[in-house]
Amino acid sequence: MSERDQLPSGFDWRAFTPEDSPKTPMDVLADPLHQRLATPDLAAGDPAYDFDLEVYDFSDGTERATGARFHLREAADAKPVALILGSYT
Repeated sequence: MSERDQLPSGFDWRAFTPEDSPKTPMDVLADPLHQRLATPDLAAGDPAYDFDLEVYDFSDGTERATGARFHLREAADAKPVALILGSYT
């Protein structure tokens, strides 16, 4: 796969990659692990993977542990659950 096939036309990957980076974006895109992670293992209607996370309170602008836990399977058994995942960086 050529660099042109992997990145948008005119994208200057060097501007976003630290000089001491051991991999270029093309190396990452060609990595089998990255390719596997980019390919969904689930289809629409399949049950989601279960997970368990600590619940935090951010109501005052700071991160404060509540001592509660969120269990996906328990929540999904009680009612429909929508997961919204994203990056805020």
